[in-house]
Amino acid sequence: MGQGLSASAGAWSAEVDLDAAIADLVARDAVEIPPYPAVALKIERLVGGGDFGLDELARLVGSDQALAADALRCANSAVFARGGPVASVPQAVARIGAGELSRIAFASALSGHALARGPLALLRRSVWHDAVATAVLAREVARPRRLPVDDAFACGLLHDFGKVLALECLERLARGARHPRPMPSRFWEAVVDNHHVALGAVLARKWGLPPILQESITLHHGDDLAGAQHPEMVRTVALCDRLVRLLDDRSHVGTDDVAAIQQLDQAETEALLRAIEVVPGFVAAFEREVSPPDRALLEAPTPPPSRAPGRAVAVRVGGVRYAVTGFARHQLVLQGRAPLPEGALLEVELDEAPPVHFHARVLLCWEEAGRYGLVLMPFALAGPALLRWQGLSGLAEG
Repeated sequence: MGQGLSASAGAWSAEVDLDAAIADLVARDAVEIPPYPAVALKIERLVGGGDFGLDELARLVGSDQALAADALRCANSAVFARGGPVASVPQAVARIGAGELSRIAFASALSGHALARGPLALLRRSVWHDAVATAVLAREVARPRRLPVDDAFACGLLHDFGKVLALECLERLARGARHPRPMPSRFWEAVVDNHHVALGAVLARKWGLPPILQESITLHHGDDLAGAQHPEMVRTVALCDRLVRLLDDRSHVGTDDVAAIQQLDQAETEALLRAIEVVPGFVAAFEREVSPPDRALLEAPTPPPSRAPGRAVAVRVGGVRYAVTGFARHQLVLQGRAPLPEGALLEVELDEAPPVHFHARVLLCWEEAGRYGLVLMPFALAGPALLRWQGLSGLAEG
């Protein structure tokens, strides 16, 4: 399917052959690459020097409003949660620790770039969610494999950042077209798949990234790692990348899904399953305010066919109550009085006793008769939330 869609890219516009135009930008070294994150670099140097205090580190974090907010949310996420919630930057820095803070600063800086506005912002947001999820999974599976944890997180975060650059190239090229028209998301994704490795290599070269990061960017789709200096890290990133692809298509994954991707030992499997449980909250910690979607280039999907629940079910999102009107495969169809931002990863509370919380992506939002219809996809369900979801979605099957 991807090849067929990609082959039609040249016909997207009479003025713009997308594949040829992106290849030309790469050949002319005209791809717009963001600068290496300045605050993240300062924190790396401060922590790397070893002579620093947490107060100094907290002041540096507090100097960047977005980083300060991200650090607070991360400190209160399931990855770091222990004891009561933290409410100040110094408390967040103390809980997270200097080493972890360097990774969070790097991710925070990249998120501001990946989540910028634009006609393909919904696709860039999805790519960014996947990048953060891959980083968390890679960090955890690196432990039993005795790989450097810091490098694993960075490799997971950057391995597909070329997709962000590809989508930015497409937005740039569309601005030069006289008759741009919306296309299905799979059309744009097929073009991105063709070019993201080459664009990731451009980023690695311009940032002067070390070989372990370069290889994770350029080799994680390949089977031949004979010449790689860090093949085990590349395999780890590739494993986590494939697992995140599953999380994009379904509400949860389990031991059988992990085993179907790759044979792992017990310690590696347990590490991945533990990591999946904390992924949603950590990814959501890097969310930014979501603007109304710009549909100039992206066709809106149609609501999926769904089955009504066997009894009245409701959820709350942001304090607003929504009625569950149907269950689709791995999806939840809602109706309520307020819209929700498409593309956002939000916390959802099942409006029943005992309350159960989970995270879900907003796939679609539309207005109908003064109210709003919504399609949500639960993200990485586990534990009590998964059991409750299976029970509720089963109501629609009877």
